[in-house]
Amino acid sequence: MTPADAAEVLALCAAFDLRTIGEADARAWAYALRDLPLDDDTRRAVADHYGVTEKRATPADVRRIRARIREARIGAAHPVYDGNPTETGAEFAERRRAQLAAAADGHLPARSITQALDAAPPAAIRALTAGVGRPVDDEPRPYITPEQRVAIRSTLPNQRAALPALAVACPVETCRAAPRRLCKRGAGVELRSNVHGRRRDAHAVQFATCPECGAGPGQHCTAPEPHPARIRATSVENDEAEQHRLARLMSAPPVPRENRARHTSGGLHR
Repeated sequence: MTPADAAEVLALCAAFDLRTIGEADARAWAYALRDLPLDDDTRRAVADHYGVTEKRATPADVRRIRARIREARIGAAHPVYDGNPTETGAEFAERRRAQLAAAADGHLPARSITQALDAAPPAAIRALTAGVGRPVDDEPRPYITPEQRVAIRSTLPNQRAALPALAVACPVETCRAAPRRLCKRGAGVELRSNVHGRRRDAHAVQFATCPECGAGPGQHCTAPEPHPARIRATSVENDEAEQHRLARLMSAPPVPRENRARHTSGGLHR
């Protein structure tokens, strides 16, 4: 920047802060800004300074704001240097500096990182991927509606008194009862006469073979939820097991009662 250029910058500052300028001022500013040209970025730096403050601008203010303006252009352009395998380190540094200078001068358009890296897939690839998968509207519908589920559950044999489903953990998020532990509802109240429906379903999947789809114990049904026939099969098996247990208890002779000594406050009596 020459003294004449600095005088023009000072005249622009004087239009804002009404300062008086002379030859010495122009020479001092020219020496402080000797490596900067008088261009639109320098003029914009002066205008941006007085757009946010009433303080007088200094050469340091002009230099700082001008650098910020140019750095913003570089950040918006995302310049990517592809490089040249045959170039030297000095050639790389020179070409990279020229690229950054072009971006700072506004010769490179603003673009996203994806555009700068040319990371967008080709049109042919996008055409192929468009046919992969299926729209959300084509998702399979539930096996049964919630209303049908409630109706089916109400007709299933009720064996909740024996609670065979306690053999598995409860999958309900708000319960998560461990095996052999009672289910719980709100406020930690235990369900002593029944279990959660999803726990009964898990028990059927774990121990019963589905009569409808043939899924074996430990295998899920072909439907999103266990088939009602599988739950019924589990209930029938529990009915038979309970009947056999009661039959064994009824057929077994009573165990003779032993006479034991009774301890009282008055001593030992036989």
